[in-house]
Amino acid sequence: MYLVRLFYTYVLHKMPPYYAHYPLWLAIWKPLRKFINVIIIPSIPFNTVRIFLYRIIGFKIGKNVFIGMKCYMDDIDPSMTIIKDDVTISYGCYFACHGKNQPHTPILIESGVYIGMRSNIMSGKNGITIGTNSIIGAGSLVLNSIAPDTTAYGVPAKIASCGQS
Repeated sequence: MYLVRLFYTYVLHKMPPYYAHYPLWLAIWKPLRKFINVIIIPSIPFNTVRIFLYRIIGFKIGKNVFIGMKCYMDDIDPSMTIIKDDVTISYGCYFACHGKNQPHTPILIESGVYIGMRSNIMSGKNGITIGTNSIIGAGSLVLNSIAPDTTAYGVPAKIASCGQS
């Protein structure tokens, strides 16, 4: 990576990119991790293999968890996504732990949570927690933390009021 820094500094007369300061192993691992996370894992039809590979690349996933196919877990900092025991994440859900002008913030999914198909969970500037035994409706956009034992749905997700399901 030293040669990349020299090339940018003395040949191109530009500031070297951020990755020029990475050790070589990290410069190789990050794109490989991205490929595994975005292309390979979401296409595997066996949940146990998907969970195993997510754990290998750094996500913190508890026991008895189902993560459906075609989900995207933000891999900028996998340790920021924590999924506790007995969680069901349906097919096609997206998780984002960062954004423009935003630090990497955590996503914590407590035990017993159900996240409906095609939902999006975005941690925002302060992080997000989905409380124990909560239900997130299909197609919801979760931008704020959800209290335990709550049902939320919609874009953006709102708490279901009494009498609604």
